[in-house]
Amino acid sequence: MNAQMRRMLLYYLPFACNLALAAYLVWQLSYVSLLDRHSRFLMFSVLYAVGGVVVAASGVTVFFHATTQRGRGPRWLYPLAVSNTIIPTLLLLAMLRLA
Repeated sequence: MNAQMRRMLLYYLPFACNLALAAYLVWQLSYVSLLDRHSRFLMFSVLYAVGGVVVAASGVTVFFHATTQRGRGPRWLYPLAVSNTIIPTLLLLAMLRLA
């Protein structure tokens, strides 16, 4: 697998999933009534599963990036991977609070 494809799968795809989770949470808070929000459990469970996969994949990426890179490669990818781990965790906790 070439470096560009690996970077796409390990860093940018989880970031896109984080943006989708944030957009869904903002949409739920802003435009959906409280009764409708409680009745959409299926969509919440799908997004919860996606967020869990993003957290797991990003956590492994952070571990490997921290232990194997040692100064090689772009330094900005490490904070991106860490934020890909933290952001969905906070969003999922917020969605659990709202559900």
